Amino acid sequence: MLNHKGTKVLETERLILRPFKEEDAIDMYNNWATDKEVTRYVTWPPHKSIDESKNIINLWIEENKSIENYHWAIEVKEDNSVIGTIGLLDVDNRNENSEIGYCISRDYWNKGITTEAFLAIIEYAFNEVGFTRITARYQVGNNASGRVMEKCGLTYEGTLRKILKNSSDQIVDCKYYSILREEVI
Repeated sequence: MLNHKGTKVLETERLILRPFKEEDAIDMYNNWATDKEVTRYVTWPPHKSIDESKNIINLWIEENKSIENYHWAIEVKEDNSVIGTIGLLDVDNRNENSEIGYCISRDYWNKGITTEAFLAIIEYAFNEVGFTRITARYQVGNNASGRVMEKCGLTYEGTLRKILKNSSDQIVDCKYYSILREEVI
């Protein structure tokens, strides 16, 4: 049985993972949500206005009022900028599993930031909340995301064909990975 705790503040060597605040919309808009390269492999198109980012942030703030919701802003300790988002999606209480999703600013790609955040979420999800399994997926072609999953100890399970619409509204293939609690504790 899961012991839901919601989006608690988590700290790593370089990051603070915390619930979103309204003022994060500016960083979201400037750092990742408008970048076509960043949004190339996600399910939503680049934001067209700061208001779009504000509306999304306000939705996330509202959703985070539930202790069964897990959605963090990725804040860099060095300058307190918010450079991305990471969260547990599709929480399945009965089967004690969830999927992890993330998106960060291109300026922070290939610096181990996503891996650092991902590992903190894995530890929290397994040790604090009690999930049994965490899955992750990436669109075929986004190999950097696959490397993050592998660095975090996830195992490749297979490719599902034509499973998801991407930001360009194309139905694409996705590679699926997972990790089990007993593999890390």
